[in-house]
Amino acid sequence: MDEYHERRVSSATVWSRRLAIFSAVLLVVAGAAHRYGFLTTPDLLPELGVVAAIAILSLLMAGRALSLFWRYGGKGGGTLVFAVLVALAVLTPFAIAAYRAATLPMLSDISTDTDDPPELTLAAAARTPGMNAIEPFTLERRKLQDDSYPQATGRRYEAPIGQVTEVILGILDGRGWQTVGPTEFPAEATEVTIEAQARSLVLGLPADVAIRLIDEGTSTYVDMRSASRYWPHDFGENADRIASFMAELDVEIAYLTVVTPVEPTEPPPPPKPPESGPAPPPDEPAEPLDRSEDPPD
Repeated sequence: MDEYHERRVSSATVWSRRLAIFSAVLLVVAGAAHRYGFLTTPDLLPELGVVAAIAILSLLMAGRALSLFWRYGGKGGGTLVFAVLVALAVLTPFAIAAYRAATLPMLSDISTDTDDPPELTLAAAARTPGMNAIEPFTLERRKLQDDSYPQATGRRYEAPIGQVTEVILGILDGRGWQTVGPTEFPAEATEVTIEAQARSLVLGLPADVAIRLIDEGTSTYVDMRSASRYWPHDFGENADRIASFMAELDVEIAYLTVVTPVEPTEPPPPPKPPESGPAPPPDEPAEPLDRSEDPPD
């Protein structure tokens, strides 16, 4: 009698799938907990380290399962592929962060004006031990930023300072950035600074933002500063935040200065009817010519 051996799924394949799913769930839970305030930023870093370690272990188990599958055969090829794809998806943000850490300078405070950056007065007073300190821009920091982020520049707008301030406050509100300090300024103010708290898109990492407006008479000059609260490397987040904000401000100011409201005009008066007067006399009919006295032809 012929013997048939049942093809089974290796335990390495099973554990690779379990670890991959667990790492994905842990990443989502940790990110959501941090974004909604249930997990502090200092506690997020160890959680992310655990997520990356579990995903890497899943790939190692997948390598073991593939070796067994190649030598002895078996079932579970689809399960193995699923585990590898999930683990790679979990590790993708870590790979991007590692690439940015290797190619971008270690900066956590970016400003469009490195010689005289906007003041983060309230943010500096509110920062606690364990957070990045608000420090002056050194010559080395200026050179690193200028070489790596040339797009971080200020803007000059042909609009009054009060109008530009209103537009900026509207953008901050639309992005969900919480303003800190006063948002109303005297009409005669020639320089104002708006401070706000920003968060990254995915994990909600906190940063402090300062936007300075200088009245130049017929125009307004805008500078912006963004400083991360934690970690010495921002992975380019602050420069991206400034570039995105300034691009949106460009669009809003351009729309504001080009599209001007047109006041409704009164409709033209209807034409006057012709004045009535005496009717002209009727034309008299022409009398027929008398040709009886004409000479004969």
